[in-house]
Amino acid sequence: MKRQYDPPLTTNTQDPRYRVDKAVAGAQQRLDAAIDAKRHHTNQNLAHEVIKEAREALKRAEHARVLKLKELAQKAAEMRAAGK
Repeated sequence: MKRQYDPPLTTNTQDPRYRVDKAVAGAQQRLDAAIDAKRHHTNQNLAHEVIKEAREALKRAEHARVLKLKELAQKAAEMRAAGK
């Protein structure tokens, strides 16, 4: 199940959010692959650990995205204040 992000993940390589959005998308793909592997393999304990690590990586990537959005918003506010 994919999450909906606000603003949506960007695919524009010139966008300042591209690197963090790419990390979020990659972490989501790794989580999906880990869940799929759990369905098809017998070693459930190992699969559970891989899923746990993938969820933590996704959480870290989403946190980095939030920080980047805050940083960009702060820069935009500073630019508006400097322009007045």
